[in-house]
Amino acid sequence: MPRTPSSSGSVFATHASVDDFTLDVAGAALNIRDRAEVSFARQNFDIKANGARISQDVVGLKWRVAGDVLYDRLPQLVAGVEHHALRDPATARAVGARSTAGTDLYVGAARAWIAGVAGRTTLLNVNLRHSSANQYGLLGHGGDDMDARWQLEAAVAVFLTRSWVVGAEYRQKPDNLRALEEHDAHDVFIAWFPDKRVSLTAAWVNLGLIAGAPDQSGVYLSLQGAF
Repeated sequence: MPRTPSSSGSVFATHASVDDFTLDVAGAALNIRDRAEVSFARQNFDIKANGARISQDVVGLKWRVAGDVLYDRLPQLVAGVEHHALRDPATARAVGARSTAGTDLYVGAARAWIAGVAGRTTLLNVNLRHSSANQYGLLGHGGDDMDARWQLEAAVAVFLTRSWVVGAEYRQKPDNLRALEEHDAHDVFIAWFPDKRVSLTAAWVNLGLIAGAPDQSGVYLSLQGAF
């Protein structure tokens, strides 16, 4: 039977460290009766070479349009909006971004299969995101090469047990700045759920070229708690 809709919340913190940069994110989300989700996150991006920091606020709203991940004929279909606003706009202006703030729109579908890969529960999530964000908005939005367009995001996860999950993610990114080529991102991850309200995720991420620095890959850690 489908679960009874209710309201809930979550808090999260993540840390990513690649060759020349680190990124720390902290935020919270409120789920309203399993239909809408409002979220806020603060991102701090640090340049290892000189200790400079770029900070950004991200406010999101997501709406479950139809379907269910497991219990409906339709997959879970969602639509959302995500607004980015730089607190430190100088770098974005210096590299030629058109704006130091911008708004992404996205639509997504998610489906789980009880007997999926190797007979294990398998989850697939696919999003299309309309975005002009440079490096997730940390270098502003838009540029001299092209502007907002639809980007593909996809993730697959396989439950090895009730508590352990492995998977992979891929995300296209715009390439708006002629002076700073931008690559797509991908990762492989393992997640542990010691409790239904707590999760810990570790990943190896590859972000490609960032602000002229090549081969940016490294570790990602995320802790999330629900209430």
